[in-house]
Amino acid sequence: MSKSKIMILGTFHMASFKDLFNTNVVDLASDKRQKEIIQLVDKIKKFSPTKIAVEIEYKYSDKINESYSNYVNGKAELKMSETQQIAFRLAKALEHDKIYAVDWMERGASINSISDVYDFTKKEQPQYLKLFSSDNCSYGKDITITEILRSFNDKESIKNTHEQYVNMARIGLNNDYVGMGWLTWWYQRNLIIFARLAQLVENKNERIFLLIGAGHTGMLSNFLEESGLFDVVNTLNYL
Repeated sequence: MSKSKIMILGTFHMASFKDLFNTNVVDLASDKRQKEIIQLVDKIKKFSPTKIAVEIEYKYSDKINESYSNYVNGKAELKMSETQQIAFRLAKALEHDKIYAVDWMERGASINSISDVYDFTKKEQPQYLKLFSSDNCSYGKDITITEILRSFNDKESIKNTHEQYVNMARIGLNNDYVGMGWLTWWYQRNLIIFARLAQLVENKNERIFLLIGAGHTGMLSNFLEESGLFDVVNTLNYL
């Protein structure tokens, strides 16, 4: 049976963002970087998405689409975020009326914050500190945006990042599952994103493009594939 297709582009956050894994890419506002982003959008266009989903909380759907409309109508310049720099450009090029916010950031099942987990790890289990820092990196001018994203969306990179998240369950002593207290929320968040993506499917010809932080890619890919609802396409085929 034919399934809807989805392409996940795991990205770094272009705006200042408090995230578990942070990436710094220099001079994003420069002419060189802006041309690279436009070239990236041209590549993604070949996937021909019918809907574009982004890592913005669902409750801000109206707000983000107001910003998108202002950009399309020449009333606003693009701000420095991956949603605006990539998703807005892509949606405009494809003449989409709107984009879809699918994220969720409520407290939910959270017992501990990621800061709580980090502080505990630093004090009690420093051998696991590598789980918080190994993907923090900077990229200079010699590597293009597309090259950076190719590395983020490489199968091995996705696997390694997913393993880091899963191994947070090991943080804790005796019956005090400190890492699990945050990881439960992380799973809940990604399951909600999956559910919202599934709600976007209106017919078997749907082609959804999801732009989201690279840390989500492994888990979301698993949920999407295991649901039986989607064919998850190889993003590298379009980069």
